[in-house]
Parts: sequence; structure tokens; C-alpha cells
Amino acid sequence: MDAIRVQGFSESEQLLMVGAELMRASRWQKEDKENFLGALERTLALIDFMISDPKWRERTRMLLGLREETARFYAGEAPGDVLELYRAL
Repeated sequence: MDAIRVQGFSESEQLLMVGAELMRASRWQKEDKENFLGALERTLALIDFMISDPKWRERTRMLLGLREETARFYAGEAPGDVLELYRAL
């Protein structure tokens, strides 16, 4: 996955990709830490690609907030279920 490829998708498709990774993370959150962290890493990468995409220029703050909360789960600092991030999309 690379920035050029991700930026070729529409905003809706990009959000769907983020949502799919968050759903994967939710599935693995309590069962398999390695898979959980891998899904969060992919989520962070997708968000980073979106931040660099000119389509999102007006909503960069929203993406930065989503990235911050995702990173908190990755670092083990966020309580609760990562599914809450999915619901926030």
C-alpha cells in the first residue's frame, strides 16, 4: 500500500478502508495482540496517507484527532474497545 494508490480512491473509499482495519483491530483486540497491533498499524498508515491527500485539506484536524486516538490504542493508553473509533467514523 502506498500514498499514490490510496489517494486514487474517493474519500468514501478511504474511510471504508480505515473502517475495515478498525473492525479487524476490534476482532483481535482481546484475542491476539500481534494481529491487533498490525491492524492498528495499517489504520495509522491509511490515516497518514489521507492526511497527505489534498482532498482532505479542509478536514485535516479531524484526521489528526482520529490518528491520535488510534495511536493511544496502539500504545495501550486508551481504555475500552477500539470499536468506538469505528463508530466515530
